Amino acid sequence: MKKVIGLSLLVIIMIIICLFCLSPITKDSMTHVAKEDTLYSKALDYVISKQKNASYNKDKEDYHIFTDYIPYGIEETGHYQHIFMWIHLESFYVLNDELIQDESFSIPYKITYKDNQVIQCETPESGNLYIDSIQRLFPPQIQNHILNHSSHSFDLSQQIQEYYAYLPSPDIAHTVCY
Repeated sequence: MKKVIGLSLLVIIMIIICLFCLSPITKDSMTHVAKEDTLYSKALDYVISKQKNASYNKDKEDYHIFTDYIPYGIEETGHYQHIFMWIHLESFYVLNDELIQDESFSIPYKITYKDNQVIQCETPESGNLYIDSIQRLFPPQIQNHILNHSSHSFDLSQQIQEYYAYLPSPDIAHTVCY
């Protein structure tokens, strides 16, 4: 009987120790995921803000930016954090009850933070320099994802139609090109 009680106590103590040891690992991994989500969100906010400030149509009626992204990874080097992501962005405004597309782009980004502040925002060069700039900006394990990106398509149409549902026709009237 004493052996059964002793064995039961030993099992209970081992379970408590295991739960205690595993608890910090789970908590740290959740914090790490939340931190990554926050960094991606802040990077996206930075690009949206930069794009809105540069838009000629930002003061037009019901100007709005819609985005989606693919997170590729975060690399920490000393005091720097490099966020790698592909961002798809489309902006619209309303003119005479018609939905007008302002701008649209889909491009990979490398955004560098230091002390929780963006210090650099880089995108690949175009044309013949595209592949070289991808290789310069992105780690090897991310380069293939970027170079084979055409397999992923973004569709913001549902978000756009829901946002502009008040219009007689939330379809895009025409695209403005600059």
